[in-house]
Amino acid sequence: MRTNSIRKTLRVTNTVVILAALVPFLMSTVYYSYTLNQYERIIENVSSANSLSSGLQREIYTTMWNVVSGKTRFSDNTQYELLERIRTRLDELQMNAASEDNSYLIQVARNTLETIEGYVAKVGENIAGNRPVHENEQILGEISSVSELLYDVIQQFVAAEMEIAYLQNTRIQRSIDLMTLFQILLLAAILVFLFRNYKQLNRSINDPIYRLKTMASRIAQGDLSIRVERPEISELDELTDSLNTMGGKLAELIEQNTQKQKNLQKAEMKTLQAQIAPHFMYNTLDTILSLAEEGRNEEVVTTTLALSSFFRLSLNKGRDWVSVSEEKTHVESYLAIQKMRYGSILEYEIDMEEAILSEAMLKILLQPLVENAIYHGIKMTRRLGLIRLTGRRQDNHIVLTVEDNGQGMKEEELDRLRENLTHYDMSNHDMGFGLYNVFKRIQLYYSIDNGLTVDSEYNVGSTVTLRLPIVSVPVPAEVAAVPAEGG
Repeated sequence: MRTNSIRKTLRVTNTVVILAALVPFLMSTVYYSYTLNQYERIIENVSSANSLSSGLQREIYTTMWNVVSGKTRFSDNTQYELLERIRTRLDELQMNAASEDNSYLIQVARNTLETIEGYVAKVGENIAGNRPVHENEQILGEISSVSELLYDVIQQFVAAEMEIAYLQNTRIQRSIDLMTLFQILLLAAILVFLFRNYKQLNRSINDPIYRLKTMASRIAQGDLSIRVERPEISELDELTDSLNTMGGKLAELIEQNTQKQKNLQKAEMKTLQAQIAPHFMYNTLDTILSLAEEGRNEEVVTTTLALSSFFRLSLNKGRDWVSVSEEKTHVESYLAIQKMRYGSILEYEIDMEEAILSEAMLKILLQPLVENAIYHGIKMTRRLGLIRLTGRRQDNHIVLTVEDNGQGMKEEELDRLRENLTHYDMSNHDMGFGLYNVFKRIQLYYSIDNGLTVDSEYNVGSTVTLRLPIVSVPVPAEVAAVPAEGG
């Protein structure tokens, strides 16, 4: 067979195979990118609505109760700030609603919110007019009822959005089935075409063709790591390069999707962590109030500065990475506040090597461990509580330990805790979110599974060890130095 004839046959074969591989890929990529983006927006809307409704009644009632009871002055506008935040969230939900009916539900929620605003204004008028407290208490009951109605409307919106998400998912599944059938038929047509052209090819190119066919089949089965070297005949170079590129592109898309999932988990961790901070702030403010009532002004100043430092370092201008020195200052602020609360029953020691203070690490890893040591270890005993923090450099790792002399755990409890770290049940509040949050964030940001270990002995105490790889993450050179009382 002449060379020109072979080239012509391979040119036709290459064109068919490349089109058969790329066209379904491009079509499915465009279609699924569009539909999955719609689906993700619906899920984000549902998540946002659930976040809004979580604790909505309690927050509105608590804010207004503080106003009615005189804990908060009406002129401080905390009630209007809360209502404005809710209105902003409702605006976002209405803008991203998946249907006009769902948008109408948000409009109903906005009307309900306006009703609450009317009651709030009435409370203000009563306070200004020195009306009897029982009148505002009656209005507070009305606010509670309307808040419950607002919660119900938002839950109806969530249910409606989930229904649309279900329909969208059904359409995606149906399109996958159709695309699979189309690919099967296309593959069958290609096989027939290749069989008819097979007899026209010289024996010398059978092996290269067979290798290319095997590669395409392996990619269709999900093996994206397979690659084929260029054959000895140049006519097959273009086909070989195209299939190799397609496998690489598919692998990149899968990797991108995996990264998106990791980013989503990081966002969930941040959201859950943000829900914990207010409780600590409430307790600290109660402590400050008690100190102020007792006239201990210097201690009020010290605790307030420590609280300010704690939250400033917690926010950290949105950065996820800090220096070890900043993390040390952050946990010192937390311990200073807890020392003010618990007085002589709590002592602590911090010993970190100077060499590691300038290294970068993920923020807010130590404070949850210290909090866990206080509330689940030291508070369970009657003896003097001691928390010891140490930091050392070992090889290319930073090793940080949080040790307490609290109650400790029995062997079966320790085994159960270790199992819970890798199989956390969000519905079980007794499993302890703090340790899991640290474990999961280390796993996501450092891509390691052994960054946190727990050791404990009953009636002796517990030790939590962080073993973090040294990373090259830029952090600001300045390190905040906030005074904190030592243990």
